[in-house]
Amino acid sequence: MREDKEREEDEKLGYRGMGAGAERAGTKWENFWYYNKWKVIIAAFFSVIIIVCVVQFVNKDSPDIFVMYSGPTYFSAGDVDGVRAAFRSVVDDYNNDGERGASLMILTYLSDEQIAERTELAEQESIEIYFDRQANQQNLKQFDMEIFGGESVICLLDPALYERVREAGGFMRMDDIFTEDELSELELYDPCGIKFKTLPFAEYYTAFSGVPDDTVLCIRKVSTMSVFKGKKKYEKLHEQHVDAFRRIVGFEFPEGHVPAEDGIGTDTGAR
Repeated sequence: MREDKEREEDEKLGYRGMGAGAERAGTKWENFWYYNKWKVIIAAFFSVIIIVCVVQFVNKDSPDIFVMYSGPTYFSAGDVDGVRAAFRSVVDDYNNDGERGASLMILTYLSDEQIAERTELAEQESIEIYFDRQANQQNLKQFDMEIFGGESVICLLDPALYERVREAGGFMRMDDIFTEDELSELELYDPCGIKFKTLPFAEYYTAFSGVPDDTVLCIRKVSTMSVFKGKKKYEKLHEQHVDAFRRIVGFEFPEGHVPAEDGIGTDTGAR
């Protein structure tokens, strides 16, 4: 029952997959959004806070971590369950409610290059496809708003979206989380991101099999909007996410696991 409830909440509130993806919106809207996006985001932030607060108050199952994926991948309902189970398996019961939970937001977004690539591939295979331009643009707007003032802290991102935020200084540096020896064992994308698919965590859980190889694992800095949410409370929550981030990166294969033979990707029983 709890799994059904979580899935329903994801579909209603956080999951906006679009299957094949979408094209860009019209030029006039793009120009307006480019020059005014942060004004729009700031203006809309307070209404977002109200919506988020209502959701949190009515949701009795308070998650321990908040994770967001944004990129070209479409996740099936089974994959969503598998991804949630993967994150639940490594986190601690930070909120002391007797359960380990992970909130997952998925925003499917394709860049112009990715749209062109999929269109070309479809033409080669004589497949007719349709890209929802409006939905693609809406997901990009929601991504910007989530990064600016949303709950998601741990992120799995397409490189273009990652760099969009990194240039604004929105992510923690990995050398602020890991020691020099630990960093030497990791394949970094750059000082603020890790190549997610190189991690045992991503290999062990097959729900991540459809995630592109260039996906970046990163973690947001303490939000400047934390003042509106209670600075001390938010800082504690952020510290818990840093701990969860370390657990994800430090995940080790179970004893006897052989990646080529096991194909394990199901729920480990962590709830």
